[in-house]
Amino acid sequence: MEMIQPLLTLNWNLLFTLITVIVLFIVLKVFFFEKVHRFMVDRENEIKSSIENADNVNKLADEKLQNYEAKIANVEMESRQMLKAARDEAKVQAKEIVDSANEKARNLIDHSQKEIRREQYNARKELKEEVGSLAMMAAEQILEKELSPEDHEEIINKIIEEAEEKPWS
Repeated sequence: MEMIQPLLTLNWNLLFTLITVIVLFIVLKVFFFEKVHRFMVDRENEIKSSIENADNVNKLADEKLQNYEAKIANVEMESRQMLKAARDEAKVQAKEIVDSANEKARNLIDHSQKEIRREQYNARKELKEEVGSLAMMAAEQILEKELSPEDHEEIINKIIEEAEEKPWS
């Protein structure tokens, strides 16, 4: 026959086991569970703090990136403006140099033309005197006589007028 044994029997063994489990639970709770719980809470707070710091660092990095991008854009714009200003200044200086050179050339041409007219006047005057003296010598030889200064002047003027009306060939 088989004997059926109850699953749970009340005896001193059960009582001591129960007391041991309760004491063990209290000891674990006081010395272990609280420390583990505190460790877990501290670790959770540390992780939250690290995440917040990482978010702050990311925000700061994004702000710095935007600032640097803005500065780069400003530097590019400033460099374009500086190049444009330099080109404009170079154009103005080139125009001033060309205008100055043109003015000097005009002055030189005017001076040369005045010099040419003066030389032409002097050459005509000299030619007039030379032609007059040659005409006088020719007339003296033709007439074989001495002419008076008035006659001389009249002959010279007549020859010069004829020479001016009919250009020399």
